[in-house]
Amino acid sequence: MMFGIDGVLLALIITFIILFGSILSGFPVAFAIGGAGVLSFVVVALLDSGGLLTHSLVDVTSPEYRELLNSGVSRLAISKFSYPDLPRVIEPVFSQGWERAVTRTLSFVVNRVNERVIAGQSIETLLAILMFVLMGITLERSNIANDLLTSMARVFGGLPGGLAVSVVVVGAFLAASTGIVGATVVTMGLLSLPTMLRNGYSPKLATGVISASGTLGQIIPPSIVIIILGTLAGEIYSTAQEERARSVGCSDALTFLGEPAVISVGTLFQAALLPGIMLAVLYALYAFCYAILRPESAPAVTSSAAAESRTNRRNVLIFVAGVPAALAGAFLMMQQFNVIGSQDVTVDSYSDIGITASL
Repeated sequence: MMFGIDGVLLALIITFIILFGSILSGFPVAFAIGGAGVLSFVVVALLDSGGLLTHSLVDVTSPEYRELLNSGVSRLAISKFSYPDLPRVIEPVFSQGWERAVTRTLSFVVNRVNERVIAGQSIETLLAILMFVLMGITLERSNIANDLLTSMARVFGGLPGGLAVSVVVVGAFLAASTGIVGATVVTMGLLSLPTMLRNGYSPKLATGVISASGTLGQIIPPSIVIIILGTLAGEIYSTAQEERARSVGCSDALTFLGEPAVISVGTLFQAALLPGIMLAVLYALYAFCYAILRPESAPAVTSSAAAESRTNRRNVLIFVAGVPAALAGAFLMMQQFNVIGSQDVTVDSYSDIGITASL
């Protein structure tokens, strides 16, 4: 072993060093990550071919290993960490050669491209990503974000740190509309950073608030990350629950769980909505408290047109509070009259082995 370190651990250290150096080199992150992966594989393959990277494994042919299996211990539970006294064998990191690793990697990439790119049009959920990108472009081209920021600045500008609070509010709206961190940060940076600096805001606070509000696009629905995660995790969860149901003797997961074994994008949206709103509120409270403690870093912005400010404040409050309240009231009314709503699937039966279903 090189430096007395296991080959797999050393390969991970090499990968981390190359990845860290690639990101710090200034290249775009996408190219840095991809290039770091290829370069790390080349370095590890060269060291493995030279016999410098070796990996210790449990000797599966030893009598001690067979004795553990005969005693009822699962193969998955036996490792060099759980049973350090078992005999070991030394093998290269690429036990079948780095050529085999390249072949299997290319095969995996081709299969995933076929499933996710060529056949991706059949996945209706992923089509929402294109719509969210289109929505973000529409917000940028139509200057809606600029008008919203101006209105919010008139509402909160008179408060300590009012511009910072306005940036958080507008950033939350943009994040919910675009679902992309980069688009929100760039848009808010172009719109609000010059205004905040011109009104005497600290550069640290201004850039920090813009960056923090941009990250809300990962959490506040609709989020592109949640859509992709829901598409992938839903399939994995459904398959795992079916396997779990069969392992206990049930014919399907519906009988075993009492509900469909599905994690949908809508479920993840519901789970992420409240944390996203709470984060936005905490960001705004932090900016407000920071401005109170250090008023010179986030001064209040005075407006010369007081009447116009009051008018815009009333219009913005009506739009922000009235429209969502009207939509929520209409939704509750239609749900009360059974116009819309979901049905609860409840199963009260026995499994194939005679055990009551877990509801």
